[in-house]
Amino acid sequence: MSNTEGFEYGYVYHIYTHANGKDLIFREDENYKYFLSKILKYILLIAEIYAYCLMPNHFHLLIRFKDSNQLSNEDEHKYLMKQFSNLLNG
Repeated sequence: MSNTEGFEYGYVYHIYTHANGKDLIFREDENYKYFLSKILKYILLIAEIYAYCLMPNHFHLLIRFKDSNQLSNEDEHKYLMKQFSNLLNG
């Protein structure tokens, strides 16, 4: 079970993922461009990106979530998780 209630606004987080075994997340240049377009669309709404690193089999994001008063009126926690879900499943 994952802990999704640990995010706090204004804090910096290192978000990362790694593919299983020898699988690749990014197989060609277009995959990187697509992923970056999703970050622009979903993550910049909720966070500032301080750094990122995209490798063929994993990625890292160093982000700070915006203060809650800068976000949509939608339930903040739900909105935050929805944006990450859109990024990773979009």
